[in-house]
Amino acid sequence: MSSTPRPKLAIPTLRRPTEASRFHIDFDWWERSGLDVKTYLYARLEIPAGPTSEDMRHDEVDLVDPDTGEVRRVDGFQYLMQTYLNQLPEDFLTRTSLVDGIFFVLLANANRPMTAAEIAAKVKRSPDVILRTLSGTQVYQGIRPIFDDE
Repeated sequence: MSSTPRPKLAIPTLRRPTEASRFHIDFDWWERSGLDVKTYLYARLEIPAGPTSEDMRHDEVDLVDPDTGEVRRVDGFQYLMQTYLNQLPEDFLTRTSLVDGIFFVLLANANRPMTAAEIAAKVKRSPDVILRTLSGTQVYQGIRPIFDDE
């Protein structure tokens, strides 16, 4: 036997969201994946095809945050989708897939981070189901947890 100790390997740990974790849509995930969020939304919401991403790349609007009063520039398409989603019938989110429902809730909320309980109230599902769905290694539609140290 060798007297040389074995090196200790650092095993990366998967950070698991908790009930207090907040979730948001990571739009960088969409860019890295090569997918187009606008095309996805047109298809999922069955909206007739509109302008392409190239056409809307520079369209931005000024929005006032209702909580802070801060004025910020946002993507015009995102604002249109937020307005559209907030006008859909109340049962719309219960008729879509869970992941789509979560995505639409976050988008309708201007992508302000929400907890599983807050999302659950909108999609009429259990917070535990939402937390289990979003806690694995698979990232669905760019929905990710925000950890306090990020």
